Amino acid sequence: MPQPEGVRLGGTVRDIVVDGGFVRTETRGSGPVLVLLHGWTLDRRMWLPQLPLAEHFTLVTLDRRGFGQSSAPAETRAEPGDLLAIADALGLEHFHLLGMSQAGRVALRFAADHPERILSLVLQGTPADGVPQGPDELEDVPIAAMSAAAASGDFAEMRRLWGAHPLVKLQHPRWQATLDAILADYEARDLLRPGLGVAAGLETLSVPVLAITGAHDTAWRRRIAALLGDAPRGHDVTIPAAGHLCNMDQPAVFNALIGQLA
Repeated sequence: MPQPEGVRLGGTVRDIVVDGGFVRTETRGSGPVLVLLHGWTLDRRMWLPQLPLAEHFTLVTLDRRGFGQSSAPAETRAEPGDLLAIADALGLEHFHLLGMSQAGRVALRFAADHPERILSLVLQGTPADGVPQGPDELEDVPIAAMSAAAASGDFAEMRRLWGAHPLVKLQHPRWQATLDAILADYEARDLLRPGLGVAAGLETLSVPVLAITGAHDTAWRRRIAALLGDAPRGHDVTIPAAGHLCNMDQPAVFNALIGQLA
């Protein structure tokens, strides 16, 4: 049977009105609430390997503003407010929050501003303010070249540049077709209309934190995870044989770690 328009994870779709448009959410499962925020150039389909967690959690996935099926314009500074609007609209008083990569910054900011709403914070391959990249940790994300290609309408070149970067390289092929489909749908709305970033450091955390990285993630992001793990309520885990997208590379291991939160 074909899925209703907008459904991507077999759940209930609801559009939440935010500044400038709406954010599309999809809810599936039962139990404690786990809100999942996808990374840059991705959408909520990146969490398809996590659907088994719906046996233990109410999974709330969403397409962040500027990505996927959401209409609100890209601006990470607005996303903590979006998350609060979503939580209030869906009646989520307390929840676990998982932020991947760029969205980890959003999760960090939200947890610092609204710790009373957070049961635990999970950060996957997250960057952070105040932790500069060392000379051997430079990630060389081709933002300028990608932006130029998108501005000229050469989306094939933009996607080629990003698709060749280690941050979107899977170590295992099982979910490659899903990742390819997500990246093919990336419209570069955030590159064509740059917004303001969100400030997110490590010094204001007061909630339990689990920092997860793949062994093949970048050295900088693994160092940030270790710093998060050194916090009084922090814990960090490195998943072997996995990269930045460790939830796709090793979903069984990743899901077992998250399942311990239930």
